[in-house]
Amino acid sequence: MSIRKSIRKQYLKFLDREPELDDLDFYCTELESGRITLDDLILIIKNSDEYHKLPKSKIYENDSSEIETYNDIRIKGKTLSSGYRNSEERYNEIYKFCKKFNRPISVLDLGAAEGYFTFRLSEDFPGVFVAVESNPQRKLLELCIKNNNQNILLLDKQMNLKHLKNLKEVQHFDVVLALNVIHHFDEPFQDVLDTLISMCSFCFMEHPNSLEDNSTKNSHRLKTEKMNFEKFKPQLLNKNESGLGNSVNQKLERNMWLLQNTKSKTIDRGWRGTSKYRDQFGLDAEIKIQSDFNEINVNYGLRNEKRNWIQGVDLRTFLEYNGVYPTTEKIINLIDELEIDNAQDLGPHNLILNGKKLFLIDQNDKLDDVNTKEKLKDFLKQSGLL
Repeated sequence: MSIRKSIRKQYLKFLDREPELDDLDFYCTELESGRITLDDLILIIKNSDEYHKLPKSKIYENDSSEIETYNDIRIKGKTLSSGYRNSEERYNEIYKFCKKFNRPISVLDLGAAEGYFTFRLSEDFPGVFVAVESNPQRKLLELCIKNNNQNILLLDKQMNLKHLKNLKEVQHFDVVLALNVIHHFDEPFQDVLDTLISMCSFCFMEHPNSLEDNSTKNSHRLKTEKMNFEKFKPQLLNKNESGLGNSVNQKLERNMWLLQNTKSKTIDRGWRGTSKYRDQFGLDAEIKIQSDFNEINVNYGLRNEKRNWIQGVDLRTFLEYNGVYPTTEKIINLIDELEIDNAQDLGPHNLILNGKKLFLIDQNDKLDDVNTKEKLKDFLKQSGLL
């Protein structure tokens, strides 16, 4: 791992933010010269006022003890072993709905565990399928490599509500899978659900039964934090046993819902860290997303331009959210394979990754210093992203 990437990793781990470029430059020089070590840097960060002001709670607890297989294990189109949750029955409901789309789709699978739903969808539908899983014991990166599906992206990111809100501002998905994951968040369940719905058109949501005991994460909050589904046109699809804890708890059923975003769908800023379009340019400056089962396009609020939506995740977001599949080596190869004619702005937010290719967008907007492949790779390395 490069020194810059190591510095960035410590900032994300302890301060939950990207480092400023000046900080990257300074600490890179200090580490290269031997004046400090990586352990010294960690102490500096942990002794800072910023660190002490941060809440120290975590969203997902990556217990070092051995864990049970949650979802079925699937390799190359075959289910090799079963998890303790019923995967196939739940997938059948998702499959029936996604058959309505007459175009490629984008799906975010939050808390993907062993990736069963991501892999099944990538086998059955065209599109881009983004799995989010931070627990290394799920071995999802290893499973992605074994499956070798080039329409899958894996983000190794421990999400909190702030991360979800940042993601919503720059990304849109046709479908979000929030299957028994919201109760892992320390923030209010309703806030998490509202944010997930705002970044998609449809959401499949499961949540634990309020009667479940402490074998379920945050079980004490299930009775008091009741979520409001009515504003999302809820459809109850089925009920599945929790499969968790003692024999009584295992039989408690969890509802699986299909929820719909009934509000406008927008991209609110160019990339995380920039000002929102509305703050810069006024009302209705956001990029508006218009989608149905047959087509999806974007309408720019700042200029008279309408184009087809490109399914995928911009390269900057993929790297900032610790994208690990495709691998770093593959990303560099995709940059080298870019076909660029008169490119004016190769900033990573203008490159859409679909797993097997990078697509350029917004090349007529402005001229930027990063306008060659080599400058792009240098920028990503200087930022600690590669």
